[in-house]
Amino acid sequence: MAISSVIVDIEDGAIEQVLPMLGRVPGISVFGVKDNQIVTVIEAETLLAVNDVIKTVSGFERVIGIYPVYAGDHAE
Repeated sequence: MAISSVIVDIEDGAIEQVLPMLGRVPGISVFGVKDNQIVTVIEAETLLAVNDVIKTVSGFERVIGIYPVYAGDHAE
């Protein structure tokens, strides 16, 4: 299982638009919102799958950027 904590940077006033989109992406949990940043954790089978989720989110309207804070892979 791979896990990554990322900050999703969004445009001003985009919280109400972006949060529901994040909620529809499997493996994403939202842990907080501050100003124009959303703190999330992504869980997937592999780090490659985590990267695919990051690419998906980066394509969302009103998302400016995604900044990984931590990434790791835990073999069970």
